[in-house]
Amino acid sequence: MNIMLKIVKFFRSFIPFESLTITTSLTYSEVLRRLDEVVTPPKVFRIIIPFGPPPAKPYEGTIYGKTFKINRIIIGRHLLFPIIQGDIHTQQFGCSIKIRMSLHKTVIGFLILWLWTTGSIGMFALFAWLVEPSVGAIFLPILGMFTFGWLLCLIPFKIEAKAATKFLAILLT
Repeated sequence: MNIMLKIVKFFRSFIPFESLTITTSLTYSEVLRRLDEVVTPPKVFRIIIPFGPPPAKPYEGTIYGKTFKINRIIIGRHLLFPIIQGDIHTQQFGCSIKIRMSLHKTVIGFLILWLWTTGSIGMFALFAWLVEPSVGAIFLPILGMFTFGWLLCLIPFKIEAKAATKFLAILLT
């Protein structure tokens, strides 16, 4: 059973999704207060001057009831950064915060389309090359596009998810 968990954990590191649970001794109202200190309401257009002062609060989003949905404020709209959704559960001695991080739904849709198209065409070209080597190794650049698209989403997401995890762990403990 232990080896199966290691295999699952290994493959989860290759997809742009993260989930974690933070257990804290803070009360529900203290957790909400701390979140409110770092989250500002979302704006359709946010003007941030490069090399100017940073925003007063590092995250934007909504906190409603026992759930929240936030993302980091950055220059421009960078869709490869995680959307952080959380549920706050009260416990006998504090709270448990279940956090899920994922890409924006538009990015997930584009990523599925990109990977499906380049992957299927690349595999078709690979099989054609295996049957008839004179076709040439056209599958290499196509599968390279597959890998590029996947890594283009995965690397920025994982970097920002790690930073957000560290920030939230410090904030909520």
